[in-house]
Amino acid sequence: MDRERAGRLRRRLAAPAVRRTVVAAAMVALLAVAAVALAGGSGGASGHEPSAKATGTGTVARRTLAEHLTATGTIGYAGETTVLARLSGTVTALPAIGDVVRRGDRLYALAGEPVLLMYGAVPAYRALAVGVGDGRDVEQLERNLAALGYEPGSVDEEFTAATAAALAGWQEDLGLEPSGELELGRVAFLRGPQRVTRSEATLGEALVSSGGSEPPSVPILRTSSTRRVVGVELEADQQSIAHRGQKVQVVLPGGAEVPGEVRGLAATEASSGGGEAGEEAEPGVEATISVSGKRRIPALDGATVNVRFTQQVRKHVLTVPLTALVAIGGERFAVYVREGGARRRIVVTPGLAADGYVEVEGKGLRAGMTVETGE
Repeated sequence: MDRERAGRLRRRLAAPAVRRTVVAAAMVALLAVAAVALAGGSGGASGHEPSAKATGTGTVARRTLAEHLTATGTIGYAGETTVLARLSGTVTALPAIGDVVRRGDRLYALAGEPVLLMYGAVPAYRALAVGVGDGRDVEQLERNLAALGYEPGSVDEEFTAATAAALAGWQEDLGLEPSGELELGRVAFLRGPQRVTRSEATLGEALVSSGGSEPPSVPILRTSSTRRVVGVELEADQQSIAHRGQKVQVVLPGGAEVPGEVRGLAATEASSGGGEAGEEAEPGVEATISVSGKRRIPALDGATVNVRFTQQVRKHVLTVPLTALVAIGGERFAVYVREGGARRRIVVTPGLAADGYVEVEGKGLRAGMTVETGE
């Protein structure tokens, strides 16, 4: 029966999506119960009972132990967004999937004229010209014109004659009418360079307003930032392990490890499988991981990586090798100590287990002692 329980536990820990790399004391107990038959006794007080067959020795030492959960992640890109067309016309040019569009570059074209990217947090929502009210969209336009080599005067929220002159110069260089006025939809303000992930329109498609005086608002592209991240999907019962700002380790293909940080958490739809019949699955969470410091995630789009989340840490605790722990019956454990040619048993209480060691407390046990280890 004990072997069955241990087998079930091992299978659960070996789940492909998420596996625990260490076990808590209760797990140690389940796996170690099988050693009772080898212990040669039922847990009496004698210090000279035979132990499990010893194959070596280890040392009692103080260590810091950390319990981890390792989850499978995928390399992708942060900040996916939908680009909306705000002008009517026939689609005459679209970028290729994977293209990177930068400030001043063409996102797509309608009726042979480009729609261009400028950087900014405020989306375009009105035409801009002399006499328009002050606003952050004006400041964004002026900042972009200046970055592209045109002189809009003071970069502020006021649209001035200098702004109009800089805008007209930019329009002329693009082959557009140099009106000094920016129609709604000619520019898309997005946060930095954009990587094209999907087209929502096709060449030759006519984009028109759905009715009324409002301009069209039609999805035409899906884009993301150019910043690579790792996305990790966690089940409902694993959500507590991740929080924003948490430090993690990312294990890249090939085995290299780099430090990472949880930058975002977003709810995911409930999975349809794995639950009892008629039981509604709970939604999970997707953690977005970025690499810390000056390191960068390599250009391995869609590659699978492992992400290690630290769940709990026990600092400077007394530990023995996990194989030194012997079950003596009734959820009781001991270690066998060798001192001066003699050996004796010390009953211990196990705690956190990690990296081949287990935290223990026992009367008379101290750092530096030699303990027997089993198979």
